[in-house]
Amino acid sequence: MPLVYRITREKFRHDALSAEGSRLFGARWNPKGIGVLYTTSSPELGLVETLAHAPGVRYEDLPKYWLSSIEIPDDIRHYSRTDLPAYWQDKTYDRTQYWLKDWLVKPGVLGVGIPSVIVPFSSNIILHPDHPLFASIKLLAQEPIPIDRRLWRG
Repeated sequence: MPLVYRITREKFRHDALSAEGSRLFGARWNPKGIGVLYTTSSPELGLVETLAHAPGVRYEDLPKYWLSSIEIPDDIRHYSRTDLPAYWQDKTYDRTQYWLKDWLVKPGVLGVGIPSVIVPFSSNIILHPDHPLFASIKLLAQEPIPIDRRLWRG
């Protein structure tokens, strides 16, 4: 069974398998109202994704982050950059949120692997909580993830 990773703020670490945040606010690949669980193919990609979306605060004021290691069933449909629409890297999400509409409404697979906009050589793995296999994902470990000062220019 593959491993995926998720980085969350400390206050949300006990909800590491929750899709509630994406349901409430939407994200690149899902609109508000449909929750999915965003994970990454490596801890390093998770860190880069997290820092790219972190608030512009001083290093000392960054929240504490936790890395979750999650085991998932091998039921992922992978997309390459050439599979994606020309607008997949748009700064706004109004078009990308509906590109996976069929899967969002009726997930035929547990997850989709999509190249990261930030690091397109690695993939984000998006899991659908309405798929029957979602119940079999396992949170294997959680640990604080340090943020090296050299990575932050807040």
